Amino acid sequence: MDNDKAWYVFRYYSHLMNEQERAANRHLAGTIKATHGRSDAGAQTEARSGPRHLREMLSDEAQVLDLASGGFQAFVLRAGERIMRDHQEKIALNCCPQCGRLARTPTARQCGFCRHDWHNRITNSKETFPSPE
Repeated sequence: MDNDKAWYVFRYYSHLMNEQERAANRHLAGTIKATHGRSDAGAQTEARSGPRHLREMLSDEAQVLDLASGGFQAFVLRAGERIMRDHQEKIALNCCPQCGRLARTPTARQCGFCRHDWHNRITNSKETFPSPE
């Protein structure tokens, strides 16, 4: 899965994360806040001596730490792939009908890459139909 698709799935379908992924996301958020933007293994260790309210976000569970071990970017890629694999029928990727690139949001109707505008089309999850005139 490419980076853009993983971020899209992670951002707009995060409600499909499992319990361990939610805990890893919280753990990494606490690490990033405590270390001012870092999420690598060293930062995760450093965050354990950070402010108490941020330490409470961290986890000691082995499975959660394994998910978080590569940092936030690696976690987003793995979580996005898992969500896409396990819930493919619930995910609708909003792609530009002209260039095929992924739109910025699930409801976007203008491509951020080729600038194509499809506001005048009626869409369903599988096909795009021209509007009746």
